[in-house]
Amino acid sequence: MAGKSNTSATFFAQKKLLGKAHTSNLKTDGEEIIGSNIQAATSLIFGETIPTSPGTTLYLTSSAVGANAAVEYVPFALQVLTGTTYDADSTGGGGGSDSGEDSQSSGPHAYKFVFPSDYESNSKNPRKGNGSFDNGSLVHEKLGAAQLVPPFFSQDSPNPYIIKIFKDDGSGGIGDEIPLLDNIDWNVDFYNGILFLQDYDSSKIPAHAKAFTYIGKMAEEVITSASADASDAVSKSLVFNEKLGGTADGSNTLFTLANTPFAVSEVSVFVNGQLQTPAGIHTFQDYSVTGSNVFFTTASAPTDSSLILAIYNKAS
Repeated sequence: MAGKSNTSATFFAQKKLLGKAHTSNLKTDGEEIIGSNIQAATSLIFGETIPTSPGTTLYLTSSAVGANAAVEYVPFALQVLTGTTYDADSTGGGGGSDSGEDSQSSGPHAYKFVFPSDYESNSKNPRKGNGSFDNGSLVHEKLGAAQLVPPFFSQDSPNPYIIKIFKDDGSGGIGDEIPLLDNIDWNVDFYNGILFLQDYDSSKIPAHAKAFTYIGKMAEEVITSASADASDAVSKSLVFNEKLGGTADGSNTLFTLANTPFAVSEVSVFVNGQLQTPAGIHTFQDYSVTGSNVFFTTASAPTDSSLILAIYNKAS
């Protein structure tokens, strides 16, 4: 079966990126009426601000001003992707026409980004070891949970988000850099961590890369967290200066609130205007709260005719 023509493939991709459907090879994007878009789940969209000038020290995490750490500079290994070996000079191979590219041999044209085998020992990523950022794991197998950060997040010169790839030094370490404009004509898919070489050169085998990976929250997590905070804000209300039930006689230690507090930590009790010490914050305590009951210690039992007031949040 014949494959799609270059015209069809190019028009489809170009119109998709411009927000248009592709209905005819005879129509330009301006003539297409039906709209289109790129689809993505909120679990795959960056949810925190990307710093424009991150540091390029390996394993350094960087954040925008006033924001959480969002990116980390990582030394990745590059491994050959099975099934991508061919001779680009063959028909349909797409070999380039730069000097030296007209006599290529067969070789692998795609490589996968792999987290270092000791990543978790060196990384400062708070999400390391969570199934997305693990020792020796493949970026593309994370299905978007681990992504590389593309250069459009910065206008610095040089742009820190431009990926650097390197040959091996012969001992498993990082060797000479293969520049971005080298005539092997390479590019990277930042979503899945796949490196593609248009032109194979056996003297320039990529083995290592340095790139930023996104380590912040995805949009789904940010939205969920914001929704939970909003829910908390509307699900409780403040009770101010409520007089506790119970008899203050110097021996009674059990008093009651009119409502069950939203959280024990949000209860403040005053005896004759003096703030009392709750359980759990000091070696000494005056009282503890269980449900709507306030239990004073024997030593702190309110004396005769004491005024006992409470401020707390109750569930709405």
